[in-house]
Amino acid sequence: MKKSPFLLLLAGCLALVAGGCAHLSTTAGGDSNRVIRGTVNFRGDLELPADTEVVVRLVDNAALAQKRSGANSDLPVVNQARAPAAPQLLGEQTIKAPPAGPVAFSIEYTADDGLLRHGLNLEARVSYGGRVRLRTVTTRAVTLGNATDPHAIWVEAVAR
Repeated sequence: MKKSPFLLLLAGCLALVAGGCAHLSTTAGGDSNRVIRGTVNFRGDLELPADTEVVVRLVDNAALAQKRSGANSDLPVVNQARAPAAPQLLGEQTIKAPPAGPVAFSIEYTADDGLLRHGLNLEARVSYGGRVRLRTVTTRAVTLGNATDPHAIWVEAVAR
């Protein structure tokens, strides 16, 4: 008895589909307790005074982005008392009287993979003489792909 090529093709496709489902697996997300490391960099000719303080922060600005995108929607505006959207601080380190040269930092924070997929912001500011003198101008994004890499943050003089 001769089998038709159609039936053989159909049987082969069913075997591939059924066999593919047997190997479907999902991986668990990464550990949500994380550490980010890097350096705060500034002009090499800049000498920092003894009262210098460097603050490095890791923030989630998702609430701000949602508020901005919601402002452009065609939905009716409802007048409700709401707290203003603010970035969520995930971790911070303050370094007082740092040594000359790039300032190393290490921040412990908690963020699941989903939070890192949309991205976090790493920012720094350098203060002395009671005023912020240097700050990040270009945002340094932290994502799931680079969360374990060392990050170099560049700060520039604050406009007066």
